[in-house]
Amino acid sequence: MSHKTSAARRAAFFAALRETGNQTIAAERARVSRSWVQLQRSTDPEFKAEVAAAVAEAKVRLSGAASGKPPARWGSQDGEELVLRGGRGKRVQIARARLRQWTPRLEERFVRALTATCNVKMACREAGLSYASVYKHRERWPDFAARWDAAIPAGWKNVDAALVWGAIALFDPEVEPPEALGPMSVDQAITVVSVHQRRAIGLGKWPGARRGG
Repeated sequence: MSHKTSAARRAAFFAALRETGNQTIAAERARVSRSWVQLQRSTDPEFKAEVAAAVAEAKVRLSGAASGKPPARWGSQDGEELVLRGGRGKRVQIARARLRQWTPRLEERFVRALTATCNVKMACREAGLSYASVYKHRERWPDFAARWDAAIPAGWKNVDAALVWGAIALFDPEVEPPEALGPMSVDQAITVVSVHQRRAIGLGKWPGARRGG
């Protein structure tokens, strides 16, 4: 690697590190090796200090994020999804998504299913992630919580559509279900209504629940 190329790639590495806080991701984006980064850190005190400063800058920038979705240019790397990871005392950085981790793609799948069914468990199954994990994800990311809350009214319209269609289908079995019905059956719609009735009088736990009767 020439001195000129080394300087250019060094600059690219630090530019990426200030945005991501992740040395591995930054090195890959700048097309330098991790061994080169480690060598520079171990032999060049100025380089080591600049790495620490860049990571700290990224932490400040990313800590105020309301969504786990990274900036557009950091949505993926080498065909793999990137997410915003950390917070709550941990270092915040852009990193590769782990197995069975919430990602922007799975968020979209969950919200679409919730909009179609108004049923969190069904939406979790559609996303392929656990019921417990979605509430943790909701608590961590305010933007995701807002999208969840916005999906509920639309979901109730689809529940109503399911029940109306079910009533009509009793007399006309060939009637087509409404397109917005999605994967929900009439039985599932009735279950959702039953759950809603219990929630309306303060039973059970859910975001924004009203306590008392």
